Amino acid sequence: MRSKAPDRTFIDQIKQQLLCLRGPHHGYRALRVYVAGAPEPWEFGACDEFEFHDGSGVLIVRDGPTDENGHDNAEVPEHVFRLDAVVASQLI
Repeated sequence: MRSKAPDRTFIDQIKQQLLCLRGPHHGYRALRVYVAGAPEPWEFGACDEFEFHDGSGVLIVRDGPTDENGHDNAEVPEHVFRLDAVVASQLI
């Protein structure tokens, strides 16, 4: 049985928070992602890459950016979360 997709506005809210995190004038240093069943939030910085896969219902976060020379971050840690397990997010 397929789980219920998260509310689209919640995903949009996280994307808006990422824009604020990466904006030079906002002063945030990280985005905390709270996941059901995890005792502590996951914390990600402005340089981390976020991929939302609505079809499969997952959020993938990779540590660090892909640089402008085309070197990707395929070998860095990758965190995969079910979108329906993300219960909150917070800019700090």
